[in-house]
Amino acid sequence: MAGPLNAKVIMAKCSNTKKTFGMRIEQRGGDWVRTWAFPLDERRAKHEGFDANTVSGSMNADGEYPGCPHCGSDGFVQCGCGKIGCAGGVGNHGNYAKYTCPWCGSRCDLSAAEIFDVSGGGY
Repeated sequence: MAGPLNAKVIMAKCSNTKKTFGMRIEQRGGDWVRTWAFPLDERRAKHEGFDANTVSGSMNADGEYPGCPHCGSDGFVQCGCGKIGCAGGVGNHGNYAKYTCPWCGSRCDLSAAEIFDVSGGGY
């Protein structure tokens, strides 16, 4: 018999539109898996406590994961401010990509290893 399902919703923002969305994740074995994403009002998300949810470990995408509900990007970036934005606003510039955090506005250069895609990566 399987144990109880451990699932959470974490907040993210679209890098293109700056609109908030919820990313549903569930624990499968020792990994977190992104299963669903949906538009989410920021005030409601804070009221529900979604802004306080944190996880550690890898965060892969389920084959059915739809990506950002605002731009469709499957990837995400975690800024130094600790918040998550989709990778839809990442622009390629030579060997690095330019990213502007939709939460704090910080601009940075990313290597390919810092952009997490549908195959997942360390979180």
